[in-house]
Amino acid sequence: MANFSFRKYRPLSLRVWHWLTAVSILGLLGTVLIRKTLLSWRTNAALIEEKLKAAGITITPELAREIAVAIRNPLWDWHIYLGFALGALFIGRVFIAFLVERQFMGAEVFKAISGLPRVPESEKGDAYYFILVKALYAVFYLFTAFMVVTGFMLTFKTDFGLSRELAQKTKELHELAMWFFVGFVGVHILGVIAAEVGRFPGIVSDMISGGDRNQE
Repeated sequence: MANFSFRKYRPLSLRVWHWLTAVSILGLLGTVLIRKTLLSWRTNAALIEEKLKAAGITITPELAREIAVAIRNPLWDWHIYLGFALGALFIGRVFIAFLVERQFMGAEVFKAISGLPRVPESEKGDAYYFILVKALYAVFYLFTAFMVVTGFMLTFKTDFGLSRELAQKTKELHELAMWFFVGFVGVHILGVIAAEVGRFPGIVSDMISGGDRNQE
């Protein structure tokens, strides 16, 4: 069972990375949520046009849209800044894996799979669960890399010489991949709560304090 426990020592670099990444991803999702709701250009453009008309001022729908877009632009700037932060954090995670943990990202998955034949039948369920969770983390890294790359492509589409069609397709894929993070955040939080109140109490405090060094 020890080999399939989620309780392990977390080095300071990994803990700092974890919480900064959490803030970055939640911030990125938050900017998208606000953009799609409170700062929706369609909703606000109609509101601007309506209020000005009530005040006796008539403007074109195009100008109302331009004003609405200008209002939300600062928020979109924050989305880009947070995207840069996530990109830097992803590069930092690679360095942590090689220099601190001294293993490939996701290596625990392959190690656990290779050890399955030697796992007693009574522990097979725990082993499969461990592999499933670690595999989800590996997929998380892949999606993070994809989001960072596509985000940079969109931010610097002119510098990269992206055609309008390719830029649009990249934007669609970028937005579609966002839903993975929506699901991941929910699953991750629920999984941590279940582990904390279930078989692995203390994993939250481990990610704050580091945990027991004997659990390395």
